Order: sequence, then C-alpha cells, then structure tokens
Amino acid sequence: MTARHTRRQFLARAGMLGVGIAGAALVGCTSDEGGADGGPEAVPGSRLRVRSPLPRTERPTTAGALHLGVLASQVGADGLDPTSRLAVYSRLVGVDPRTASVYGDLAREVELPEPLTVRIGLRAGAYFHPDSSGTALPLTAGVIAADFRRRASEAVFVFSDVIEEIEAPSETELVLRLRAPFSLLFEFLAREDASIRGEGSYGAVAAPMGSGAFMPQRVDGGTLVMRPNPLLEDKDVRPRLSGLTVHRAERPGDLDVGFADGVVHVYHHLGEAGRQAARAVPGRVEATRAHQRMRGLALSQLPPRDQASEEAVRAFRDARVRRALSLALDREALTVLDGGLLCGPVGPAFGGDALPRVELQSHPLYQHNQQGARELLRAAGYEDLPIRIAHADTPMLLSMAQTVVDQLGAAGFQPRLVTRPQPEFQAAFLAGDFEAAFFELDRLNTPDIGLRLHTSGGLDGTRSPWGYSDPIYDAAVRDALSQVDPVLRTRRAREAQRLLLDSIPAMFPLTAPSEYASLAEGVRGYEFDAFDFNAGILASQWEGPATPSVAAPGANLR
Repeated sequence: MTARHTRRQFLARAGMLGVGIAGAALVGCTSDEGGADGGPEAVPGSRLRVRSPLPRTERPTTAGALHLGVLASQVGADGLDPTSRLAVYSRLVGVDPRTASVYGDLAREVELPEPLTVRIGLRAGAYFHPDSSGTALPLTAGVIAADFRRRASEAVFVFSDVIEEIEAPSETELVLRLRAPFSLLFEFLAREDASIRGEGSYGAVAAPMGSGAFMPQRVDGGTLVMRPNPLLEDKDVRPRLSGLTVHRAERPGDLDVGFADGVVHVYHHLGEAGRQAARAVPGRVEATRAHQRMRGLALSQLPPRDQASEEAVRAFRDARVRRALSLALDREALTVLDGGLLCGPVGPAFGGDALPRVELQSHPLYQHNQQGARELLRAAGYEDLPIRIAHADTPMLLSMAQTVVDQLGAAGFQPRLVTRPQPEFQAAFLAGDFEAAFFELDRLNTPDIGLRLHTSGGLDGTRSPWGYSDPIYDAAVRDALSQVDPVLRTRRAREAQRLLLDSIPAMFPLTAPSEYASLAEGVRGYEFDAFDFNAGILASQWEGPATPSVAAPGANLR
C-alpha cells in the first residue's frame, strides 16, 4: 500500500531538506520588480504559463570554448560535478529563482486539469546523447516515467513523497498525480536529482546517458572535456560554445592561479582571498549574488529559563518593544559591514518570492529611528531594558553582533553579548535557550523556508524556536504553500510577508551575505545570480572569450 502523508507532513519535510545551522545560531537583494504581483491567475483546468527557450540575440552561431574551474571534491561517483551535471542532463523544466518563472526544457506546455493533476506536453523528437556507436535512443514520455519511478524507489523526495502516480498516455504526454498540493513542485522538478537518465553510460565518465546541452567527451587527468550535443538542431537551444571544459583542482589556491593564468574563465570564489587575487586579472568582470543565507536577530517569547530573563521575555511580548528594537537597527549599515544585501522574511536569492528591496526600504519596520525607539520604550515602561544577546564565536558574526549591540545601546536598550562556541550556541538556539540571539541560517535553498521560520510550528512543524505565533500569518503561509502554480505561490508568499511585518514579528531578518564569481574578459551569457538555472537552462547561451585559453584542453591544474 502506498503511504499517504498529510499536506503539513510533507510541506514540513520538503522545507527541511538542505536546511543547516552554522555561524551564530541557525547559522535574500530582492528584485525591485518581480513576476509575482502581476500576471494571470491559474485555476484548475487552465494552462500554466511555461516560457519557451530564451530567444537568441543576433550573434555568431558558435562563440569559442569556455573553461570552468571546480574543486575535485565536488565530483561525484558518476564522474560529474554539479555544474556539469546540470549541463549534461535535461529536466522537464527549469525555474529562474529571480522571477520564479518556469521555463520548458523537455516540457513544451504544462496544464493543471485538476487540483492534484499536472499534464506535461513534451517536445517531440527528443533524443539521448549518441553512444560510442553513434546510436541515439528516443526520449519519450514512457522512458521518463520509468526513470521517475526508479527515482521514487531511490527515495528522491519529489518522486517518493510528492508524486503519487506517473502516467504516459502517449509518447509526448506525461501525467503527474500529486499526493497533496505542493508549492515547490516545479522547483524540485528542475533540480539535479530530477534529471532524465537513459540506459548505458559514457566512456569518459560513469554517468548514465543524458540529453542536455553538452555531452562528456573525455577526461584528461583532472579535466573533463565536453562538446555540444550534436542532436540539438533548434537554434534557440543549440549551444553557442564549441566546447565546455571543466578543470578540477585540489585546492582553491590552484583555481586562483588557473584564473590568473587564463586556464580558467569562470571561477566561483570560495573565499575572499581568491576574490582579491582575481582583481589583478586584466578585463576581469565580477559577478555577485545573494547567498542562500540569512542573518537576523531573534527575540524569545518562550517561558524564561532563569530569573534574569523574565523581564526581557515579558518585554518582547509587547509589540511596542519589538518595534523599538527594529527601529533601533540600522540595516543599511549592517549590509555595508558584511557586504551583504537587505533581507526580508524570504531571502533575496529568491527574487520571485521575496519582497522587493524598495518595498523593504520603505516599510515602517525597516526605518532607522533611534528617537522613535526611545519613545516606544518609554511608553511601554521598559526604558534601559537589559538584553542578553547570544551569538556564535565566529569573527564576522562577532563583528556584526557588536554593531547590533552598539545600535541598540544608542536607542535606549542595555544590551550585552553572550559569546558561545558554535556547537553550544546551535544547541541552545534550537532548544529556545536564549533571551535574544544574533544568528545566521545557512542553506536556504528553497523559498518556503523563510516563510515557515516565522510560523507557530517553525521549520519542523512542531514549535517556533522563539515562541512567536500569529494564526492569521500561519493561515496565509498554508495558503501560499498549497499553490501548485508558482504565479499564485509567489503572490501569496508576498502577501504573507506583508502580514508578518505589519504584525511585528519576533525575528527580524537583517542581511543576506553576498557571494562572488570572476568572469574572464569576453565571457557572455553566464548569469551567476540565476543559480542552477544558469547551467540547467542558460548553458546554451554561454559564450567564451574571443581568444582561446592559454592552456590546451585537458590541462591539469594540479
């Protein structure tokens, strides 16, 4: 018998996938425009808007070769790293997190004939990559259904817990029947683990056959050399590049040298040292994006653990005190300090779901007003309120926590830092053992996590780490997370966040740190801020430098 799950159960499980705690306790620049507040609403029986492959600008059919750099530790048992995997395999769809727009990959249309039924029309004439004999097997709905059923047996979440039945009425039609409404269906169908796999494998790597923009050709030492998929005839999906090479290095420093020497054209920096070294490269262009992290300040409303916390916790239950704390915070100064971006409840890495930056900047809760904070404290009867702010002992978070303390002190609070080793801080935070906490939440890789952090049940559906509860907000989140259509989900997500901010929550998102990549002069079409959508859909748009790499293909950075 197939196990059934309540909506709450698998919404909770979906959001917990990949969530990690680092830095300070649970240790994203929002787009100023988004597709979430406009556009048609989809209803059962309607066709979901699925964008076609991106239109080309008038440029040469081929545009050189591109050389990427990754760490050898990122290569999996299949012989591929995450970026290569996204470029080698097709998926049904891709989702651009900047707008939450759904783009067809193998899918050409998507319909919602019933609330729990998704019908997907496939591109005709799709094939897997040719094998060593030149034979290319057709990629039909039946093949996809069989592969998805294997994924269910491998406990891949979207296939084992979200999709109940998979049908293939014809060679170009796939029907997915869901167990319950799931708002992240298309995001999960666009992930690496939803890639379409064929029979056989490549001689170059052990990976099963794919059908994406590039196919592995050979491995020379620590370098993977790929060529464009020769079966893609449509000019809108055929790769511009003549080749794609991925250099694997043992240490970040090797990639620093590789970029400086022109061996590597694109380098996602893993630390500030590499970023600084790359700045000396002539013509280099820096790309930036919001990290899928959030730094914030949490105020506990749970019963105090000791006598000293009783007054602070009682004060935090007063909306005037929470508002005063928010007004005391100079968020723009904090973004300058950590080089990050202003953050709302949903982080700026998910521009489609996040509140636009301009809206956050103008919201009353985000205004820096020390005098207003003092007046609110006085009206609430909590002048000179002592607060203990716990944080982890990492250097950057210590610097930011001290700045928060200075800002609160200037507005009439009496804050004091309580520094704890990271493991101890993490355990205390999850147990709700704090008055206030400055924290960083890591691996926010889906947009629902930011919403559910503020619900009465928290991330695991049982309790909030800071004891905040607002039934109206909870209902708005449930509504948002039951929308299969991303247009409706993003609209409802923004509405829920507005409700939350107006209610003055007990956790204030502050900043999302930035991460950086260096692109060699002449690299075009590589959109770092698109995350997996960059390699999953945009790889066909990439263009390499006008001059070839100084290293022959297959050069080993080690």
